[in-house]
Amino acid sequence: MVLVRLLKIGIVAYGVMSLAMLAWTFVWPVPKTDDFKTADAIVCLGGGMSPNGTLAAPVLTRIERCVQLFEAGRAPVVVFTGGTAAENGPAAGTQMSLYAASLGLPDAASVTENNAQSTLQNGLFSLEKLPDAQRVILVTEAFHLPRSWVSFKWAAWELDHDDLRVALAMSENVRRNPRSGDIGWRILARESLAIWFNLGRAALYSIAPNPDVNWLH
Repeated sequence: MVLVRLLKIGIVAYGVMSLAMLAWTFVWPVPKTDDFKTADAIVCLGGGMSPNGTLAAPVLTRIERCVQLFEAGRAPVVVFTGGTAAENGPAAGTQMSLYAASLGLPDAASVTENNAQSTLQNGLFSLEKLPDAQRVILVTEAFHLPRSWVSFKWAAWELDHDDLRVALAMSENVRRNPRSGDIGWRILARESLAIWFNLGRAALYSIAPNPDVNWLH
């Protein structure tokens, strides 16, 4: 009886979370750069790269959004976070910073984090480079923002940085087929599961006596 009740609660929670993600993706308006309060840093999350270092189109859009925010004076630096896609291959953090430089972002305003392999690691490793930051702006696609916010708030708690404020800036609402323009429903379905997978990993990491950061890969 208890198991059945827990199962029902789990199904309801999954449904509510999925609906919230879809609402954020398709209903939440894209904020203007002037809508954001000044922050200490903009954080650009990696989101797909080939083994040879070619960034996926959605990542390029994220970078462009970060540069727009920087040029609008929303923060003095941009952190590009993402690890390698292949052993000994180029890191996404560096590849993103190079593209940002081609768009006019000054080298002095670019910070790279080249080890993260997940959103949870994005949070931990980026915030380690921003120990004095009080406010950051996260940039990624709309469907990924809720998980990103939770990941960074968890990372701030892990690093005793509880006063960190996290603002969310969407680069675009959802990935689409570049030829047909069809919505990428598969990635939305995967995201609805990834939220819970991340919560489970974060909880295990937090309660373990000697956690290994590779658990968060």
